Amino acid sequence: MFVEKENYFYIEEFEKLGVKAIYTKKNAGNMSDYCPIENQIEGIQKENRKKLLEQFGFENKKSVMAFQTHSANVFVIDENTTKYYYEKECDIDGFLTKRKDIVIFTFYADCLPIFVYDKKNKVIGVWHSGWPGTFKEMMKSGLDKMKEIYKTNLKDVLMGLGIGMQQKYYEVGIEFYEKFSDKFGKETEFIKKSFCWNENTKKYHFDNTKFNEIMALKLGILKENLIISNEDTFDPRFHSYRREGKMSGRATAMISFI
Repeated sequence: MFVEKENYFYIEEFEKLGVKAIYTKKNAGNMSDYCPIENQIEGIQKENRKKLLEQFGFENKKSVMAFQTHSANVFVIDENTTKYYYEKECDIDGFLTKRKDIVIFTFYADCLPIFVYDKKNKVIGVWHSGWPGTFKEMMKSGLDKMKEIYKTNLKDVLMGLGIGMQQKYYEVGIEFYEKFSDKFGKETEFIKKSFCWNENTKKYHFDNTKFNEIMALKLGILKENLIISNEDTFDPRFHSYRREGKMSGRATAMISFI
């Protein structure tokens, strides 16, 4: 389960296995260098990440992050990797690693983080999946990468979904609904359980978490290995682009071996 602390949530099941998997609250500050907030102190994002690393005793680890582009691309950090920041042109939205000296940072303001831990092969990762990443099947892309590089058996994967925007405030247009239903099939479980129609607003509402839950189970993640948060980033405790617009900072979903 996702457990709340003063300035972050952590996933209890990961923690028990020696993996720190956390999602920061708004009071931890803006975490992303490429999403500055008006009138904030220059360089405060780097300072906020530094404080977080010190909080967990990770200050001597190497920080890995990317300028995220809503792709479905997952990159592996291995023993030969010497580059730890990936520019926009790299088109990366998630990472995997076996290295104990690495902290992976990904950034959010309503999109869904997907935390993973291959318990057998000792591989950790976190992937950014807003609706564009979900549409491009980030879930499948990340799990395929685990199977390709680490020979992962999906029955060994512990997965955490959340924290993200919940369906209540996730209003979308008819074109959005049609885009998904055309690709995944209007009569499929994906569409029937992830979309609902609001008679008052004449709009669809999308459940990104539910869509990824269905995808995870269909791909082979065991239900007992799936930890899902029902927290909603529309809540003032979190950064939310839908609530705050361009004034929104970014949370981090961070993972590392303890």
